[in-house]
Amino acid sequence: MNDLQALFQRYSRRFLAIGIIAIALLAAVVLASQADKSVSMWGAKYSLSSGDMIKPGDLEVVKVALGNQSPKYFSKKAVLVGNYLTKAIGQGELIPVSGITKFSIRSPVKEVPVGIAKSDLPSNIKVGDIVDLYSIPTKVPQAISSLIISRISITAIDMKTQNMGGSIDVLFRVDAKELLSITDAIAAGRILVVRNAL
Repeated sequence: MNDLQALFQRYSRRFLAIGIIAIALLAAVVLASQADKSVSMWGAKYSLSSGDMIKPGDLEVVKVALGNQSPKYFSKKAVLVGNYLTKAIGQGELIPVSGITKFSIRSPVKEVPVGIAKSDLPSNIKVGDIVDLYSIPTKVPQAISSLIISRISITAIDMKTQNMGGSIDVLFRVDAKELLSITDAIAAGRILVVRNAL
């Protein structure tokens, strides 16, 4: 027994070092096993609008660890080109199974130009951004501000028009049924553009 105690005291530092190394190796194995659980899923390369048909180049492969949430999203093995989105998808978002249909759900699409004051437009706004439009009445007494349309995409921006008329011409892509709401808002006053956070 004394020999065993003496041996332990003599090599205690070695035993401690071996124990620390074993714990570190175990932690590395656990981390590696967690990394191995990541899966390759489809994500949006750009912001996409509800009703858009998915085209080659709209998507990119994203590696994520989803656990039991994986069935809710499309893996990279799924063929999505040619299908339609039933909801808007932000840049970098995964493509949900509930957000895809084989049939077009969109009413006829129109592109409508609207002159927006620089102060009513987010800085660094760019083509492809998903925005909401709000009506800011200035010509109708006692009218209140209101949401006109949400989650529409910008298809063009003409910054040169700012020098000519003080406003910036922005081209929005909207469903045909939304046109009257936008023209009514223009007649009532200003339109405020609010960019959706990703």
